[in-house]
Amino acid sequence: MRKLLFLLKGVAERFPVLNITKVMADAGYDYNPIYEQIHRMKADGIIAYNKRNEAPAIGVDKHFAPTCVREHSYRYDSYDKKYETLKYTRPKECRECPLAHDTLCQKIIKIKKTKDLRRYPAPARGSKAWKELYKERTSVERVNAYLKEYFQLNNIRYRSGELARVLTDLICLLFNASKIAVDRINTKLNCKAA
Repeated sequence: MRKLLFLLKGVAERFPVLNITKVMADAGYDYNPIYEQIHRMKADGIIAYNKRNEAPAIGVDKHFAPTCVREHSYRYDSYDKKYETLKYTRPKECRECPLAHDTLCQKIIKIKKTKDLRRYPAPARGSKAWKELYKERTSVERVNAYLKEYFQLNNIRYRSGELARVLTDLICLLFNASKIAVDRINTKLNCKAA
């Protein structure tokens, strides 16, 4: 957790011109200080939720979307960046509900993101957009695992950080060069086959 927090702070201080909009990580990095740093960077955290023996929340579903009186989940609609609010609309099941015209069932619910940065990222947890962004994280994890397994990045044994950094840079350069070469070879083979 601390490593990611220091990394985020360092990136924000050294590279203020970078326009970072999303920070994606797995459930091991689901801590309030990380979300707060991401929020200070004016970005959104796409991080899997880690329950950590918390009691179940009342009035919300497993993705923290509000629920109606009959426990139907409101649907995520949009995010208003100006006011930092998530907009949820009434569930489809509530159209014929007798409580739909009562004050108990609202048509639209807006929740401020700053109410709880862990529970209310933008886009909302469980939404299609959130799931698509989280899938991108898995592709990066596969590259990291590949570099550790086949290029031995997890077996670096140097005393100084400079030598380790040079080795890491060379391995990443080699990995990218090999991927470019494979793509070019595949392109030529596909052109000949067609």
